[in-house]
Amino acid sequence: MEKININDLNFNLDFGNFNPDEIEVDETINAVFLIDVSGSVAAYVQDLNLAFNEFTESMQKSHIADKLLVSIIEFNHVINVINGFMPVENIKTMDFSKKIGGMTALYDAVYAGLKNALDYRNNLENSGVETKTILYVITDGGDNSSQTAPHVVKKIISDLKKDERNMFSFSSVLFGIGNEADFRQAQQEMGIEHLAQIGISGEEIKKMIGFISQSISSVSAGKSVPAF
Repeated sequence: MEKININDLNFNLDFGNFNPDEIEVDETINAVFLIDVSGSVAAYVQDLNLAFNEFTESMQKSHIADKLLVSIIEFNHVINVINGFMPVENIKTMDFSKKIGGMTALYDAVYAGLKNALDYRNNLENSGVETKTILYVITDGGDNSSQTAPHVVKKIISDLKKDERNMFSFSSVLFGIGNEADFRQAQQEMGIEHLAQIGISGEEIKKMIGFISQSISSVSAGKSVPAF
């Protein structure tokens, strides 16, 4: 299969990432969140809001706050960039219920978030900042409206992981919420490294966000993403 140029697809999204020249640490942890806001998410969106905002508040007070950069992207059939990579202290209270509705452009969203993450990673490294990147995909359904084929995402991740240094500096996790989709198939088609399937209860959503906090701390300490 021929090498895929990640500039071939363009969704004309404005990420507005934090200026690399203003980074004051030698290493950053870049966490990108791709969050499904299609119609079915309404069943648990308030629990998601609560858990995510508790995560943000906790990370803002953590010992790694000075090197944690967060990007948040919502998607249904449309991709909506809430913010490009920003210091966690700049992340505001989220309400994912504002754009609930529509279909699920899962592959488009993962492609767009991945492309921005890798572009920004390159910019940081060109500025002398080492970077560890974690891609979190949170969805309760399979793709039904993307322009992007899943193998495009898979090839980008595969090429990235062929570089030995990226074996330990890039991780990806797909959280499949509920039981309405074949999340294992989506994971394999996109080459996402880890899959965690959870229920839609507030307790399960909180558990997911707790795992995300734990995984960021593990990666910051030079360890791999733990098992869910």
